[in-house]
Amino acid sequence: MDLILIYFAIKYKGYFHEIYQAIKNKEYVSIEDLEKVKTKIDNQEIQAITIIDDDYPESLKLINNPPFVLFYKGNKKLLKEDILLLTGDFLNEKISKFLYESMNEISKNHTLISNFSKGLDEEIVDYFIEQNKKIILISANGLQDPYFAKKLDFLNINKNILILSEYPEGVNLNKKRLIQRNRISMGLSKALIIASSNKQSKVLSLVSFALEQGKDVFCFPGLQDDNDGNNLLIQDGATMITSIKNRI
Repeated sequence: MDLILIYFAIKYKGYFHEIYQAIKNKEYVSIEDLEKVKTKIDNQEIQAITIIDDDYPESLKLINNPPFVLFYKGNKKLLKEDILLLTGDFLNEKISKFLYESMNEISKNHTLISNFSKGLDEEIVDYFIEQNKKIILISANGLQDPYFAKKLDFLNINKNILILSEYPEGVNLNKKRLIQRNRISMGLSKALIIASSNKQSKVLSLVSFALEQGKDVFCFPGLQDDNDGNNLLIQDGATMITSIKNRI
């Protein structure tokens, strides 16, 4: 663990380029400032993995602007698991059947990763937490008051839950941070599975990062409608999938 990286991540609120410039310019850091960071770590006020630590995920090192520091709560060993991202926008009877079969299949041998956005992500996350299945959640701000569609009870974070953020506590939410966390979600995931999407869906940002990172994108054709986002993604080259069994 590098105290200087953690210090810069706190000072510059997780901004990659500002941290990079501080390192490049060999910005001075006092021993006193480093001792303050170390004390917070020793008291577990800060839990962090730096990019030079052995337990930093190798897959994240391959993405553009990999976080220098990952702040976390929960079980960091989940980063060693096979990870999949399942998301969507809406349900109908057909999509619902696919979704629940997918969640059941993923929970057997994989860890789910989610941004825990409003809508279908809430239902997916609720399933994994209620069933005590392994899940990683990515926050678009710090861990003191992470932005999620629903708030988690931090007292009940157990061995099957990990919450990650590239931002220290006190960082506010903004649109850019909501988008940028998608590069981390996809960086950790081996594939993106989309149960449903609208034409102007929030999942399009995830798709962009998946393509940039060379990850597979699987889409369920839940509607016979040219305006359905999944059908358009399939036309553009995403893999059509009716069951994830034997595909992951």
